[in-house]
Amino acid sequence: MPVVAHVPHSSMRIPDQVRAEIVLSDPELADELLRLTDWYTDELFAGLGDHGVTRFVNRLSRFVFDPERFLEDAAEPMARRGQGVVYTRGTRGQELRVPDEALRAQRIEESYRPYHAALDELVAGMLADFGECTVIDCHSFPSVRLPSEIDHSPDRPDICIGTDKMHTPPALDEAVVAAFSAEGFRVRRNSPFAGTFVPSGFYGRDARVRSVMVEVRRGLYLDEATAERRPDFDIVSAAIERAIVTAGVPGE
Repeated sequence: MPVVAHVPHSSMRIPDQVRAEIVLSDPELADELLRLTDWYTDELFAGLGDHGVTRFVNRLSRFVFDPERFLEDAAEPMARRGQGVVYTRGTRGQELRVPDEALRAQRIEESYRPYHAALDELVAGMLADFGECTVIDCHSFPSVRLPSEIDHSPDRPDICIGTDKMHTPPALDEAVVAAFSAEGFRVRRNSPFAGTFVPSGFYGRDARVRSVMVEVRRGLYLDEATAERRPDFDIVSAAIERAIVTAGVPGE
């Protein structure tokens, strides 16, 4: 199928040389990883593979680099909070690493550009074969707002659907919202998080690349204090799979 499930933030892997850059103590870093890792999203959305969906999973923590940030800080709202492509601030605004332009450039060349090049190649191949491609942007979010977040609303839905004016057709938007609502989830568009990821080579350029973000509230499937799976983890995962298939995203 010409569908990619992009999972950017599920990993906690931080190579030793990157850990050396981070000024937080081990307990402080563990706390930040607890808050900012999209726990088990690689597993939550794994069932889509049975429907012909290709999963593209980042195997490095977002503390190494964040593939979903705009490359230029001027275009990235989270850069003002120290969480652009290479994070310099944590969720409470505390220093994470000393800002260093040379180090930032190194992370971009070693990780960000190769990652995007590989994803662009995958999507280009699907466009060549099928004439279209849909990206499912797979995330989770905490039940209680983090200090570094932009949206301050305390009322959080079960599912946040993110859209883009060019890359999310209204029919796709409406179908996904309806399918998740039918599964009993409380759904909201573009709140507490807005937008959706489009591979850099196609963003704003090619409407044949469609995209929709699916953010799952973590309290639905894990204990947010310990990151332990809830007993109904598989039930939630199955409901996510059904909703996306029902919405017709894999084209079945």
